[in-house]
Amino acid sequence: MLNYDLIADIALQSIPNPSAKCVLIALARFSNSEGYCFPSQQTLSEMTGVSDRTVRSSLQWLVKHGHIRVESREGTSNQYIITCMEDEMTPENISYEDDSYNIVDITKVNKTKLNRTKYITPSSENISDPFDVLWQVYPRRIGKGAARTAFARASKKDDPITIIDAAHKYAEFCKLQGTEQRFIPHLATWLNQERWDDDLDSELQQPEQGAWGNAVNEF
Repeated sequence: MLNYDLIADIALQSIPNPSAKCVLIALARFSNSEGYCFPSQQTLSEMTGVSDRTVRSSLQWLVKHGHIRVESREGTSNQYIITCMEDEMTPENISYEDDSYNIVDITKVNKTKLNRTKYITPSSENISDPFDVLWQVYPRRIGKGAARTAFARASKKDDPITIIDAAHKYAEFCKLQGTEQRFIPHLATWLNQERWDDDLDSELQQPEQGAWGNAVNEF
């Protein structure tokens, strides 16, 4: 299964070993939805254009730095697990009970407004790890390692609470639009594209009829 989101996430990561990065992208090319793959080292060499020796040293480097795990398989090629895919979780609604969060209750909900009812906006002074909150809010929890790196970069450009709030709005947007999980970008991709600045309300305010429908109604 070719996972374009995973390949894009890896491509955008800052990995100081170019050969290892190429090998990791090649592994992503073969990985399933859980990050498992088992291409031979020869196949990886042919795909990346580097020697077998460089592939082996790159794989060792990726293991050492936590990008992959390797499981030996008797009589055949090793199985590789891309670790950033191991954190896939079933989306759940975030819920907090303590007083360190401010409850925002907006009751007016219609087709042109995002549902913000009972969304709990976290206070920056009381969050030990803002990324954990973002991870819970975002509607597709895949690629946690890449997402954490992307969030660190994004937090230098904007306030983490603004990003978390935008992620919640995006989750509600996807729910309202009925967006399938496979069409929701990985969190790292969403962050790297700075999509917390998207104007989702205007996206929802689309005319129910196209130009032809309006023209017919005029007769």
